[in-house]
Amino acid sequence: MQNQALHSFFQLLRCIRSWRKDCAIAALYSFLSKCIDVVPEILLGLAINTIVEREKSWLARLGLTSLATQMLLLGLLTVMVYAVGSLFEYRHSIRWWSLAQRLQHDFRMATFKHIQRSTIPSFAQQKTGNLLSILNEDINQLELFFEEGIDSIIGFFCSVLLTSVTFFLLAPKVALLVVLPLPLVIYGNLFFQGKLGPLYLTVRQEAGALETRLTNSLLGMFTVKSLVAERLEATKVEKASRAYQEANFNAIRWHALVSPVLRFAVLWGFMVTLLYGGFFVVRGQLDVGAYSTLVFLAQRLLSPFVNMAEIMINFQRVTASAARMLPLLRLPTESSPDRSIQLQGKITFSSVSFSYQQHAPILNQLSFSILPGQTVAFVGATGAGKSTLLKLLLGFHFPTAGEIFFDTQELRTLSLENLRRQIGFVSQDPFLFEGTIAENISYGFPAATQQQIIQAAKNAAAHEFIMHLPQGYDTWIEERGQVLSVGQKQRLTIARALVQDPAILILDEATSAVDNATELAIQQSLARISRGRTTLLIAHRLATVKQVDHIFVLKQGQIIERGTHEALLQRDGFYANLWKLQRGEHLSNATLLTD
Repeated sequence: MQNQALHSFFQLLRCIRSWRKDCAIAALYSFLSKCIDVVPEILLGLAINTIVEREKSWLARLGLTSLATQMLLLGLLTVMVYAVGSLFEYRHSIRWWSLAQRLQHDFRMATFKHIQRSTIPSFAQQKTGNLLSILNEDINQLELFFEEGIDSIIGFFCSVLLTSVTFFLLAPKVALLVVLPLPLVIYGNLFFQGKLGPLYLTVRQEAGALETRLTNSLLGMFTVKSLVAERLEATKVEKASRAYQEANFNAIRWHALVSPVLRFAVLWGFMVTLLYGGFFVVRGQLDVGAYSTLVFLAQRLLSPFVNMAEIMINFQRVTASAARMLPLLRLPTESSPDRSIQLQGKITFSSVSFSYQQHAPILNQLSFSILPGQTVAFVGATGAGKSTLLKLLLGFHFPTAGEIFFDTQELRTLSLENLRRQIGFVSQDPFLFEGTIAENISYGFPAATQQQIIQAAKNAAAHEFIMHLPQGYDTWIEERGQVLSVGQKQRLTIARALVQDPAILILDEATSAVDNATELAIQQSLARISRGRTTLLIAHRLATVKQVDHIFVLKQGQIIERGTHEALLQRDGFYANLWKLQRGEHLSNATLLTD
């Protein structure tokens, strides 16, 4: 676990290489500040030496024989030391805090952008609550470490080094006894950190699990209340919260034990300095000023090893957070050639098959062509492969066999960004962003004019209800558009797809959530909005596809029928039976209607 923590920490340091200069300057200010911190104890020893020894004091040996002059000089030096120390303290605080703020912003944005660029399969394996926990709490741990943690580490080494040198210069024999328990203190710290490392990683994991549970519960609040499942959901949240509480408590038990145990080292050093050093003073082998300096420095020498426990705990926290964040930066990302074309609208599937990892094929040897400007529909029972086909068209997945052509260019040879900008996609699950109605329609095409926005809304049969809203197109939509009906949200997403005038329009169950009147209005405008562009419809309700140019019937990943609505009815096969089933008519044969 120690090796894993160090590995995560060194990976983190590699990520901040561009900030090395800022880190070096901040570290220099921290070092100078810690050096100054030792000086007041030395000055205090000088003051005691001056008062006790007077004419034989250290300053008197430098030629300053007047006691008043010596004390005045010590007072001036003390003021200067505190002034310079305060300046360095201010400078290193500003440097580290400023650096921490920039780093947490850069890490959060780099992680978020990498998640955005990740492939759909890799993103689908992540839990939303866990991602939120990493982007917020774990990156905040990095911020805290750079604000205070690195400065504490520098302070530890500087304090130990400078006080040790001072001890050995003034009283080597006393110093040897004082540092005697240090190996035991270091071993104790490593022992406790070996216990705390896995515990703090568990804490971060349980925090992510709790946030995932809370996110799911809040997003599903309507379902929870409609099923009167509040108690069940509260039990699940309580279980996750108690797991987080227990993980924290396990870490706290060891955390709380560290300082009391290690304080005995400070007690040992102080007692050795007080008694053994006093013995040397009595024997005249150590002057009172040096003895006073050692007494004051004894705690400064050993207390950092007690504080080392806190430093190591903070180190464990930041490495646990880094161990959760850094894998997100290694998620596989989408890559495609930087090749852009102007789509004419032709789509060709050539023996296309697709399967998820080792699972059975979802699509099997699909071959068909859609001509520019055609309106086609894909129908079939749930699980027939319709949604997978759309994911392939958008480049979210690539075929495991076969090829997909846009015009004459194969999918893998095209820029995915350029391709998606020319495809208008309407999902069966409408999603709206916080903002105005106009901003939601022009989302993805911010250059859209007000006239373009209004025309897109009219084509989507959304203009009328928008004009009845309090501020019309300037009406503010809260999170996920909760004040709107599902049908209204669906119409806005259709308008959003139309506003950029795409060469290809894909409607995935786009009218499944609207009422009959709205569905009829959208169907009536379909001929208009599909004019001049290739349009693909995915539908369960066959009434929405009667007027299309061509219908492909999918079953178990294969096209089993194709043709116009009338031709498929005359064939009296799968499609015809599905049509009769939806109209409540008697089936003419025993064709299986499910996959």
